[in-house]
Amino acid sequence: MSVHHEPPRRRRKKLGMLANQLGLFDQIEPTARTRPQSCASAPPARPPASAPSPPVREKQAKLLTMADMPEYPQEIQDAVDRMLTDLKTEHLLMTYRAIKACFGISRATVARRVKEGLVPGVRMLNGRVLEDGAVRRFDRTQLRWLLLAVCHLRQAKR
Repeated sequence: MSVHHEPPRRRRKKLGMLANQLGLFDQIEPTARTRPQSCASAPPARPPASAPSPPVREKQAKLLTMADMPEYPQEIQDAVDRMLTDLKTEHLLMTYRAIKACFGISRATVARRVKEGLVPGVRMLNGRVLEDGAVRRFDRTQLRWLLLAVCHLRQAKR
């Protein structure tokens, strides 16, 4: 004779919140607070529009020019000019990645020098560099001034 034992059953506690919780497909019955959907009512009136505020005057973006660039020693200028003559002619416009590959200058360093106003042809507004498009590309003149700034700072640290 085998005796079959059933495992003890656990009692479930009824949670007041869960017992009243609606299911995914349950219908909501209209209450005194909600209006039935069949009532057509006018949308609430908008408050009267106030007079338009005066347009905010934005400062004009400043384009950095060659006149804004600092003076560098002649020996640094000669070294940078030699680097640029050694550069392939296919590199007319250089991206951050190409500058890193050719000269070993990181994107962060390039961005700092641009923000410091050491590269001409960059638009600045309130100390912030404005975007030049989806990808910033530097021409040979901008690259020359960037290299001058980097070389000058490296020489000053020695």
